[in-house]
Amino acid sequence: MKKLEEIGTCPKCDFSIFSYKTTQYKRFAKCSNCGTSYSLPKRGKLLNSALTCPIRNFPILIVDRNEGRAFFWADQPCFNCVHYDKCEPISELVSEFKELEVYGY
Repeated sequence: MKKLEEIGTCPKCDFSIFSYKTTQYKRFAKCSNCGTSYSLPKRGKLLNSALTCPIRNFPILIVDRNEGRAFFWADQPCFNCVHYDKCEPISELVSEFKELEVYGY
């Protein structure tokens, strides 16, 4: 396993080191204190948005793909969330990306 980057605070134990790792077959985020983990998308460059999901308290990541728009990921794809259209952090990211014309927006 290779530690890639610290991405925020664990929603379970509030420990400040929550990092994502990669194995030969998958990527996942894991808390080094309590062991809370969840899977990450297999493809795409992962970037830290420095924002947190207001519902689930997981760090929001930007998944940058070579083709098409980037999308957002907390503990699952953000577009699967029923609150996606009303999510303040996501709206903030989308408006910033449109203004800067980055990540396909």
